[in-house]
Parts: sequence; C-alpha cells; structure tokens
Amino acid sequence: MLARRRRSDGSPFLDEAMVSAATRLAEDFELAQMGPQTTQNWDRFLTSGTSPAVSGDTGPLRGGAAARARVAAALRDLGPGLGDVALRCCCYQQGLETAEKKMGWSARSGKIVLRIALQRLRLHYDQQGPEGGLIG
Repeated sequence: MLARRRRSDGSPFLDEAMVSAATRLAEDFELAQMGPQTTQNWDRFLTSGTSPAVSGDTGPLRGGAAARARVAAALRDLGPGLGDVALRCCCYQQGLETAEKKMGWSARSGKIVLRIALQRLRLHYDQQGPEGGLIG
C-alpha cells in the first residue's frame, strides 16, 4: 500500500527499487520456508534413512538453505531495529499499525522507519551484484 502513496511533491513514497528489495526479501523468506509451520513437517519421514553428513555434498548452498542464508545476511546487514520492521512488514505481512504497536513505537512512525529499512535493503542487494545469489 505504501508503494501507491505519494509524497507532498507528487513523487512515490517508495520507489521501484525499494519495492523490489522488499519483494526479494519476501520471496527469499518464502523459499527458505522460515515462516511459522501450520501443518505437520514431513521432511524427516520422507528422508528417513539418509544422513546429510554422509552425502558428502560440500558445494555451495542451494534452494532453501541458500535462501535462508540470503535472508539472514540481509537482516544482519539491516541491524536490529530496521531488520525487525522489514521482517514484520515484508515477510510476515503485518500491517504498519500492528508492527508499530508490537514494537512500542508511536503512531505513524513505522512508515518512515520502514522506508529507511527498504533504502538500506536496496543498498544491501545492490552490493550483491546483478545475480546476488538468486536461483534464476
């Protein structure tokens, strides 16, 4: 919703690069399956009898593990306050009012902090280069 808002001079409140950074964080979060589990976890059942230590795969991270590492690196780069608001709003899809209340902030301060977090997140992804460890 903030992507559609305009500033007093008519420019968008969040530019395209910030929105795409938020989308990228959310996509990595979903790929990593880091959200709360609402169903039974069948991973151990489907892979019983195999041991990851025996497989000998010491190559680069792939799939969910790589996405988990990207999310962790992005949140680590943002730091505690900015990472919290980005995680709540981009990944957990919490509204700004809910995030402000849960973090103990005053009303209408979350949109500014989220904007700063998305600016920093955009810089983080810019430093990763054009590929940035993405799958496709």
